[in-house]
Amino acid sequence: MSSARGYLWSVVSFLSAAVYGSIPTYLIVTYWQFINAITWEGQPIYTLTLFILFLWFVSLILTLIYLVAGVRAIVQRKNEDLGIPRGVKWFGAISSGVVIVFMIIWYILFNEIAFFSAVSP
Repeated sequence: MSSARGYLWSVVSFLSAAVYGSIPTYLIVTYWQFINAITWEGQPIYTLTLFILFLWFVSLILTLIYLVAGVRAIVQRKNEDLGIPRGVKWFGAISSGVVIVFMIIWYILFNEIAFFSAVSP
């Protein structure tokens, strides 16, 4: 039973890594020119660009955390305790679930893939 549980948590962790890695990276690449073109009284807003870069780096760090947690869940699947903190497991499971449910509902309503069908203004 614990072996299957380790594989299940690794799938959840890798899914969380995919969500936290792909969506912010796609949005940064898609909207980068638009973000840099935003001005206030003719001056570019560099603070906004730096803040968005900071958020992207945080999402990449979360991606690395979940990749390591997924590998750790597979390696330690025979142990009673998987070695993954409960907060990491459940935050990944719940947040990935919310994003996936949002994307499914978005697809049902608009017949487009949420986040990835966005185009810059």
